Amino acid sequence: MKHWLMTMAGWVLGACAMLGGTAHADDGAALTLNVGGQSRTLSREALLHDPHLRDVTVEDQNLKRRLTFKALPVTELFRGQSISPDASATTAASDGYVSHLPTRLLLADRADGPRAWLAVEDPAAPWPTLKGQGIGPFRLIWTAPPAKASLVNESLWTYSIVRIDIAALPGERFAAIRPAAGQPADGPVMRGFATFQRVCFSCHTLNRAGDATLGPDLNVPYSPVEYLGDEKLRHLIRDPQSLRWWPNARMSAIDEKTLSNAQLNDLLAYFHHMAQHKAAAQ
Repeated sequence: MKHWLMTMAGWVLGACAMLGGTAHADDGAALTLNVGGQSRTLSREALLHDPHLRDVTVEDQNLKRRLTFKALPVTELFRGQSISPDASATTAASDGYVSHLPTRLLLADRADGPRAWLAVEDPAAPWPTLKGQGIGPFRLIWTAPPAKASLVNESLWTYSIVRIDIAALPGERFAAIRPAAGQPADGPVMRGFATFQRVCFSCHTLNRAGDATLGPDLNVPYSPVEYLGDEKLRHLIRDPQSLRWWPNARMSAIDEKTLSNAQLNDLLAYFHHMAQHKAAAQ
């Protein structure tokens, strides 16, 4: 218990020293950072007074216009911590959306490549809303040379973030989503597995495994390839409202820029494979 209290005190002091502010915001807005078994919580007030905060102008992939934000490099949030470049970073939003990305990308710090920034919303100057909803107080925005901009698709411009976790890759953390042993590493099922983690795992679980809570499970009790079939599932992925329309639908269309036709074929191969490897019923 004593060791735990000393560790907690160290995290709080470290956060205050790095940010030059208090550890609690007046409005309660805060961002939690988890690395391994260690956790820190940084308030919006403190982040708005961080010495690394600066104006960053981007072509906003969510709001589809050029905007300037108060932001600091994500690398500064994790400076001094030992993080494996092979780990996975997870950003969790207040609505349950979860984005998985390699730490190599999140913590990249080169001027000739993509760079992640944590944008912090000033309550006195709120950001524009997206489809009528607020997207603060924290979000990821990206800068990149034009030749590298395609490496950061819209799914990585996550908003309403409440937590960033650094942990093992999803396939290592969740055994239930892995294909059966013996699949060729360069075959369609394993390629589809990689695509699933990049495109689908942000909103869905599979075999009841995963961090997301937005969408239904994609294997139990049935896989979508079982109840929709391949062609209708293709329609759903490309344009959800073209298959089943309702005014409060939350699933966005996934275009060929984010998911090529070849990658979609691989994804279907993964779903068909996993339909034969369902989690046991609860």
